[in-house]
Amino acid sequence: MKKKYQGFFNKYRHVYVYISILMAVGFCVGIVASKFINIQDIDALSTYLTSVDGSMEKYDYFISQFFMGIVFVIVVFVLGTSIMGIPFISFVVFSKGLQIGFSSALFICTYHMKGIVGILLTLFPQVLFDVLTTYLISASAIQLSMYIVYSCSSREQLSFKKLLNSVLNDILICFIFVFISSYLKSTLVIEFIKLFNLLK
Repeated sequence: MKKKYQGFFNKYRHVYVYISILMAVGFCVGIVASKFINIQDIDALSTYLTSVDGSMEKYDYFISQFFMGIVFVIVVFVLGTSIMGIPFISFVVFSKGLQIGFSSALFICTYHMKGIVGILLTLFPQVLFDVLTTYLISASAIQLSMYIVYSCSSREQLSFKKLLNSVLNDILICFIFVFISSYLKSTLVIEFIKLFNLLK
């Protein structure tokens, strides 16, 4: 079992480093960018992040989040089947970091020290499995794209069947992450948002 876990994390260890750098840079850019928005935009975005649509059923919200998550995984995978997929996937990862950094800075700018509670209660549970999904599917897609580039520039025959099986396993795991994330967003996170609104 230990070897399986080690294999899972070592599988794309170099790509994970690249993704971490992109995510960190995006996060920092998001924090810096938040300083250039005006008060009206801060209030509007704060309302968006901490509002709960009472008219929406939890099941409907779960379905919408699950559908968007599945589409995200499939799109990133499709990008990985292209020779030019790496730049596009890199932009997607950077954008995810940018979004998290911007949202975190928004909480701090709006609620000051209480913003940290907002991040822990409302933001962190939402992005945890999203980030795990982004890491795995992006690493898998980048590896696939690199594999295609190498096969086109080399006479060496590569085992696409073996790689495809590995990628399909990664996609399945990502679908599980998306399911968990969607469930948390439609249940636990909604309650946390209501709790945070009481603390404001």
